[in-house]
Amino acid sequence: MTGPAESKAGTFFGDIAGLRGVAVLLVVLFHAHVPFMTGGFVGVDIFFVISGFLITRILLREYENTGSLSFKGFYARRARRIIPAAALVIVVSIIAAALCMPLLKVFKQAIDLLAAAAQLANWHFISQNADYLAGAIDGSLATHFWSLSIEEQIYFVWPLAVFGAAALATRTALRRVLSVRVSVGVVVGGVTAASFISALRLTPSDPALAYMATYSRAWQFGVGALVAVLVPVLTLLRTDLPRVAGVLAWVAGWIGLGGVVAAAVTFDAHTRYPGTAALLPTFAAALVIAAGQIVGVRSLKSERAVGSRSGRSERASVTKGHIYAGSLLATPPLRFLGRVSYAWYLWHWPAIVLFETTTGTSSWPALLGVSAVALVIATLSTIFFEEPIIGHRELRRNASASISVGVTGVVVGLAVTMTAGVITVQMASRDTVANAALSYQSVFGQEAAEPAGPVVPNPFQAYDDRPEPHDCLIPVGDLDARHSCVFGAPDGVPVVLFGDSHADQWSEAVRAIGATHGWRIHQFTKAACPAQNLPPQSGVPDPFAKQECAAWRRTALDQISALRPEIIVFSSLSTYVPSYSAAERAWDETLSALRRTGARLVYIADTPYPGFQIADCISGAMDNWHKCDFELDGFDRIEPILDAKARGEASDITTVSVNDLLCEGNLCFAARNRILFYRDDSHLTATAAQVLEPALIRRLDEARFDYGGR
Repeated sequence: MTGPAESKAGTFFGDIAGLRGVAVLLVVLFHAHVPFMTGGFVGVDIFFVISGFLITRILLREYENTGSLSFKGFYARRARRIIPAAALVIVVSIIAAALCMPLLKVFKQAIDLLAAAAQLANWHFISQNADYLAGAIDGSLATHFWSLSIEEQIYFVWPLAVFGAAALATRTALRRVLSVRVSVGVVVGGVTAASFISALRLTPSDPALAYMATYSRAWQFGVGALVAVLVPVLTLLRTDLPRVAGVLAWVAGWIGLGGVVAAAVTFDAHTRYPGTAALLPTFAAALVIAAGQIVGVRSLKSERAVGSRSGRSERASVTKGHIYAGSLLATPPLRFLGRVSYAWYLWHWPAIVLFETTTGTSSWPALLGVSAVALVIATLSTIFFEEPIIGHRELRRNASASISVGVTGVVVGLAVTMTAGVITVQMASRDTVANAALSYQSVFGQEAAEPAGPVVPNPFQAYDDRPEPHDCLIPVGDLDARHSCVFGAPDGVPVVLFGDSHADQWSEAVRAIGATHGWRIHQFTKAACPAQNLPPQSGVPDPFAKQECAAWRRTALDQISALRPEIIVFSSLSTYVPSYSAAERAWDETLSALRRTGARLVYIADTPYPGFQIADCISGAMDNWHKCDFELDGFDRIEPILDAKARGEASDITTVSVNDLLCEGNLCFAARNRILFYRDDSHLTATAAQVLEPALIRRLDEARFDYGGR
């Protein structure tokens, strides 16, 4: 597989530059929430294919010309090209966050950007089970670094794989039957197949991991690499079968470009990705690149660029009568976007997040305007920072110096983000107070005389202020608790606590009540799995819609029935679905199962739903907690049990609510009299639940509840 018509490794490809411009434009339009660009995230897939093609092509040409690879040279080029620009954006982003975000949010941004500086952003977000398409990390300044981290991780090992495969064909007995390109193609093909299989298996069960894991995305890099392996065949078509090559390039190019556009406008956050759906943009991008290699789109703009009369005749015979997709991609506007694509990708997302944070505006025209401003910044960054480093004569000559520049960029990014994190923690420590004096009486027994000052728990500690043991709330992905979740005397009154994390938030308070009344409490709680029997739903990325929740709930209800409890305390988030009828049907099915046990039923009404990170907000509002107040009806709360009670029905269910203490009318509080109510965007802190325990008891007593379950 060799071909005299293949161009030099350093040749500029206008069509690929334009394709890179299309890719970044798709991503930017998607992030700006432009209505018709719901699948613009496929631009990242195109970047992976382009990178796989260009990097593998360079490595193959180098090995074929020299019989070896300069690993130092390869890493030097990558270090010079990627790291300085990324480090600049990381440093500017954390400084901007410090200027316009609350303290705790700055700390979280520092952690995210630290992972980005270490080239590990994708694994950092995976560890948080963050679903990119579901918007789980939309507020992070480092969200977009997940894809750059994948590329950097692949770049680290790819030269080794290519060298190993090429060496098999030149330095072992296999050289008699294998060429360099065939050997590399076999190895790359195997890696690509294995990676694609892992993506297929992971996408239904763990979409966050499938979307951002290096090994489930490497196949797209591999597809581009396989096109690079086939370049001699593609260029030989141009010389040996020019008319066939012209038709083939025309068809492949336009089908490929059409596939890219189709994916961008038809895919959305509900598309199972990157499973089989990712085949469309991946192979579409590969077709565009392959078509360009057949006709040599880089020279279509001017026949004078061909170089020789024979070359001009060859090109003319291929291109005559055809308008190629690559010709469109090689136009100056798209080539310009390709030139600044890396910088625009880096700058546009922090600009969007900072704009939304400071203005509260998220309309797509406004975000599109912000992205346009980011394009100006990216252009300046490219011309005056990125390109001077890439093209610096001494850095190009001295690989060690280039690597030093890259290492310096990494160190600066790590140092600045770590320093920001340390400073925010030190500042937060000044606002720590003891909670020994906090009680129901001190918080709710007097007027809200303190509207500002330190709170308990400290906002930096709020996330971890959860009921003990944590493992009794079964995490997403598991079906069984990792801890014994039975509490109380063996001969105590059998009691069950059942539901999701909104039931678990009351677990310590329920155990405290049980200790007084001799309960034997069995806890059945699972994160993001409602007590109501909501069926699995296709196309919905949330955990509650998966088979996992249905399986857990079915098993839990069977075990509860076998226990024959005297009392069942249950609760659940009230905002899972917007359909009242669906929620009502789901509750009817669960309540039927609970009623069959013969137990007394106690429903704890769902607590107010802020919908934003309360701890983050309070960390920047110590001077006035009311900045973080929110409206009770800000989200549609669906609780058919409360509605039935209001109609005089469901008399067999005791309902208790503490929402009148957390709100006044429709206005709900983030903090009151030195206590922080919420640890995140919906859950009470364990401290707040403990303080509210007397309120639960009072509501039960008012309902003349029999704690013995009789």
